[in-house]
Amino acid sequence: MEKKRPQLNSDDLGRLRWGMGAVIALLSVVTVFFMDIDAWLLMPLVSFAALMAIVRPTWPALVPGFVHRLAFPFIALAFVWDLTSSEEPLPALIRLDLLLILYRLVTYRQRRDDLQLVLLGLFLVVVAGVITVSLSFAVQLLAFTSCALVMLLAVTLEHADGKAPKAPPAGVVPSWARGSWRAHFTKLSAATDWRLAGLGVFAFGGLVVLSGLLFLAIPRFDIQSSLFIDRLISRTTQTGFSEDIRFGDVTSITQDDSLAFSVDLTDPSALPLVPYWRMLVLDEYTGEGFRLSSDFRRSLNGFSVPRTRVNGTNLRPDYNAPSWTFYMEPGISRYLPLLGHFYTMSFTEPQTFRLSDALRIVALQREPPKMFAYRTWNMDTRSELYDPSFSLRRRENPSLNAAFLALPESPDDRARLRGLLGQLSPTPITDAREFGAVAIEWLEDLHPYALSSSVPDGDGDALIRWMDSEASGHCEFFAGSFVMLARASGIPARIVTGFRGGTWNDFSGSFMVRNSNAHAWAEVFDEASSSWIRFDPTPGNQALANLSDQDDGSGALAARRDQSWQARLESLRVFWYRRIVNFDLQTQEQ
Repeated sequence: MEKKRPQLNSDDLGRLRWGMGAVIALLSVVTVFFMDIDAWLLMPLVSFAALMAIVRPTWPALVPGFVHRLAFPFIALAFVWDLTSSEEPLPALIRLDLLLILYRLVTYRQRRDDLQLVLLGLFLVVVAGVITVSLSFAVQLLAFTSCALVMLLAVTLEHADGKAPKAPPAGVVPSWARGSWRAHFTKLSAATDWRLAGLGVFAFGGLVVLSGLLFLAIPRFDIQSSLFIDRLISRTTQTGFSEDIRFGDVTSITQDDSLAFSVDLTDPSALPLVPYWRMLVLDEYTGEGFRLSSDFRRSLNGFSVPRTRVNGTNLRPDYNAPSWTFYMEPGISRYLPLLGHFYTMSFTEPQTFRLSDALRIVALQREPPKMFAYRTWNMDTRSELYDPSFSLRRRENPSLNAAFLALPESPDDRARLRGLLGQLSPTPITDAREFGAVAIEWLEDLHPYALSSSVPDGDGDALIRWMDSEASGHCEFFAGSFVMLARASGIPARIVTGFRGGTWNDFSGSFMVRNSNAHAWAEVFDEASSSWIRFDPTPGNQALANLSDQDDGSGALAARRDQSWQARLESLRVFWYRRIVNFDLQTQEQ
């Protein structure tokens, strides 16, 4: 005779929903790590309360009664204070959500409270998914949904007879909270019809697959995927690429090996051997580094209305040229990485941006708080940035000419700089290409390269003191020195920050650029060719910089292939970007 399966009573179901509630709270707290929100005190408190709820379900009985009476007035006042002091509604709502979850973990819940806990956790999961648009959102959502379904099933079975369990008085431990989890899981395993449970798991998996197929089939609508939620939160740039860079900033970036952006190419052979991804041009020297001058900064403040397409500075379209699709990680910059001129650029969502003809950069109105995708066509990959209008503009606008020729204000510093310039060559060099070769050789002979750099002690300008020494330096020291020497020779020069190089992911078929590829180099204007010429004065890099003009994509891929396990994991992110984040109507048709 078949052994009769034991039945779960109300105590078993009560303990099951209590444990699932704690797991849901933990999954909800994890999502806050992806939102760059200041909740570092609440997150460990909620995590500790959730773990205590699992380890010792009896501990809420130890909470004094006055805590329950003052909880909601305190939470309401805390939310009002948070909202008025921070003036950011979404972070205040998330911290309110965490407070409510914390309270639900320290008090025995009824059916209504369990439903509130599910909704509170779902709010955090959805907001994190909208803001980050990352692959982890899909995993979190599946895990959260599975636990929520189990919890709701336990709540439904517990109230199947129509009689809701009464809440225990303050300080009293309910009967389901006694006993061990081991005994509970033993009875739960014995009472479970595993064939029915397997059927439920299969149905849930089938529902996920069906939802994916419907996603592929349903037409796309012209609506922003963020639903304006990302407009309610401010995020800070993580990499240090801003409008003000100080000596040593790039050093801190190059210690980070996380992904900065990836690029899909319709024709990988168009990839240069050594790509230089321009992001930001800095013209004003501050004594501690370089920054975007106020004149150029004001020119970037006049943003146009949101659009999904912008025409570039390359007015000679080549319809056979490849397209470049960029997937930029959050926290990088509001300046978009580009190799050079492009014919046109498109965005997956309407964006407010500014295209600077003077600096040849594209700047969004603000830094994207989530993964950001854009596509360019007919992009120029040469090391020379053709700019025939610069000579005309600098004659019409003397301040434009002065912006790229400015030197330190101190007469002593300028005299010292002229002395260093005399060490390069006894006669002035006015040709940009000749000057670049001589200046790079002088800097390489005098200064070794090192990640840890420091400015020698002494009086006067810091960068000139470094040039007049034999101290080691990082890329921004070499690039800044090169710019100062070029300006002292009367050659317009500027610093460019961005990324150099990258690796080819064999598993995803895309080019990956990491924060460790962060770099700074110089551009000088050559009147003969009416172009800004790239010079990379960092020791050993100028020879590589010249290789970027060689269209040998096969050599670039062979030299930079990445077949590591990290590349395997990052290929999943690329798949997520292609098929979920950047899944437009054209891709759907394909």
